[in-house]
Amino acid sequence: MKSGSKVVAGILIGVAAGVLAGILLAPQSGEDTQEEFAGAASDFGGKVKDKFADLLDEAGDLKESLADKISSKLDDILSYVSSKTDDAKDWAEDEADEAKDKASGYKRKYS
Repeated sequence: MKSGSKVVAGILIGVAAGVLAGILLAPQSGEDTQEEFAGAASDFGGKVKDKFADLLDEAGDLKESLADKISSKLDDILSYVSSKTDDAKDWAEDEADEAKDKASGYKRKYS
């Protein structure tokens, strides 16, 4: 978990604890306290739900970014390998031509 996420989680927990303490220590009837507690719990649940949705969005963005980077690097690697393959083919053709020329030279020389 990122440190920013830990801070937000800590703040949300602190706010919930503060609201709960305020509700429980407030001088009001039990029914009013229950309604306030239910409202606070609902608000806290909504905040947690929103934070979770934000984290899922962030994870999705990270996944897309990582996929793009991997794809880009793979393209670079494939391009490099293709270039080196072409270089190897050219070298092999040059060596074959040179060997052919030497063989022709020997053939003329010794024929």
